[in-house]
Amino acid sequence: MISNFDIMRRANSERELSREFVSGARKPGLDIEEQTREETITLVRQVFFSGSTIPQVVIFSAVERGSGCTWVCSRAANVLSAHVDGLVCLVDGDLRTPSLHSHFELEQSSTAMDEEFRLAPVRQSGRPLSESNLWLLSKRSAGTNSQTPQSLERLRSRVSELRKDFTYIVVDAPPINAYSDAALLGSAADGLVMVLEANDTRREAAIRAKDTLNAAAVPLLGAVLNKRTFPIPETLYRKL
Repeated sequence: MISNFDIMRRANSERELSREFVSGARKPGLDIEEQTREETITLVRQVFFSGSTIPQVVIFSAVERGSGCTWVCSRAANVLSAHVDGLVCLVDGDLRTPSLHSHFELEQSSTAMDEEFRLAPVRQSGRPLSESNLWLLSKRSAGTNSQTPQSLERLRSRVSELRKDFTYIVVDAPPINAYSDAALLGSAADGLVMVLEANDTRREAAIRAKDTLNAAAVPLLGAVLNKRTFPIPETLYRKL
């Protein structure tokens, strides 16, 4: 998968959201991994540190399935934890098909929040596991489709409880247009980052997703255009 994406300008109003700014073209001399790391740092900076208030809980959710939201979310959490002193918790909010556990090497002796969810530290590059400040909250029965309204509500409650122990909480949620999960989890968050797929996500689908978030009173912190495979000019406006 092409791992390059563009970070759209943070939008705080309906008018601003209609003209999302897409940040620059690929920098010369950087390979895809280096470019992606720089773009992820920019994403983290814009989402968490560019506003008048710093969000503690942020949801990442795609407009539709297949946009690479889990990949973007896990990269963002990894970069965030590497650049802050506090604890960061990455939450697998996709209870139908949980997969975040497969992206990381986890401590076997995890902390059980209850019989349904487990909380475990994640091994980070160049850092002993005992010093890791990145943790993962996931279903204990990963890979089992056990999503119910009750389990989703319990997860929403767990996210609220995590505020006491973690400086930042990053939640990977199912697609906005496919399920109501992102909107429900958004009620326990400070905002949501919407992930769109280049050359695939249609404007009408993005607007429908935005309307769903507005109806649930979930603040939209910004958007990510993922899987870009073509150069773009330094200033390109994209209507949602």
